[in-house]
Amino acid sequence: MPRMMLAIAVLTCARTAAADDAWLASAKLGGIVPLDGLWPFVAGGVELGYAHGELAFVVDLDYTQPTTTGSETDPRVAGGTYSWTLTEQELGIMPAVIYRFTEMTPVTPYGGVGPRLLLARSTVHDNGAPMFVATREQSTRIGIGVPIGVELPLGPGRAIAELLLQYGTLNHVVTGEATTGAITASVGYRMFL
Repeated sequence: MPRMMLAIAVLTCARTAAADDAWLASAKLGGIVPLDGLWPFVAGGVELGYAHGELAFVVDLDYTQPTTTGSETDPRVAGGTYSWTLTEQELGIMPAVIYRFTEMTPVTPYGGVGPRLLLARSTVHDNGAPMFVATREQSTRIGIGVPIGVELPLGPGRAIAELLLQYGTLNHVVTGEATTGAITASVGYRMFL
């Protein structure tokens, strides 16, 4: 009899673990606050992955394009000054491992870490009469990302709120040596398929 009870317990645990295995897909929308002098901007992304119990293996794809403006004094231009606008287009690809605290209900906190591949394009143009041609530079950099968030059951899936802490470097002629460090706050929806 004890062996039979042990076998039933093992089968029950195996079924529960199998039920926790699922593909997942998420959509997120929020805002990014760059830590390098660019202005806050809208950020959006999608996430695909596989959850196995408490662990989830995901690939996150997000996009944003924060800007900033400034002015320079230069005796070579009419009036002695000019103003400029810098637009930083950033496409981020981040594979990550996420640990989900599934034993906590109904709110499920999670946290993870992963390398972050950033495809960046800097574009600078003047804001007045065309004194110089727009300058564009592109680069690919590797950094790190740390997603921290919570899931809350809502309908067939889960509502999510997430902070993404990210860091990387950027070295363009226009921007100089800069950081791609930022904090992204987003809300979204995660489906388990």
